Amino acid sequence: MQILQILNPQHKNIVQFFDSYETPSHMCFVFEMCAGGDLLSYIRRRKRLTEEVASPLFRQICEAIKFCHSKQIVHRDIKPDNMLLDDEGVIKICDFGISKRVGREYLTDFVGTPAFMAPEIH
Repeated sequence: MQILQILNPQHKNIVQFFDSYETPSHMCFVFEMCAGGDLLSYIRRRKRLTEEVASPLFRQICEAIKFCHSKQIVHRDIKPDNMLLDDEGVIKICDFGISKRVGREYLTDFVGTPAFMAPEIH
């Protein structure tokens, strides 16, 4: 939650966090509506993205990651499932559940989705 408060609402490509509340059985988070669904579903529906379509999406992802890193936050689970699209097709990075704020120390724990981890991690 602290990570979202640091990032919120400062970057257009990071999902905006509004509120959280707890019920007796659940912790609930309220985020901005991303009516376009996740990037994985978007790619699967199209089977293939042309460079013309993929390039602006990739640029937005890079800009959001760069912003996170400028705030010393490492997402640690970057994958198409964790990229949402709003109703205008703008990418919004989400799911900061295993992200971490770092300083000068190295990250030594291995977390994330194995299929999307950098090869040097395995």
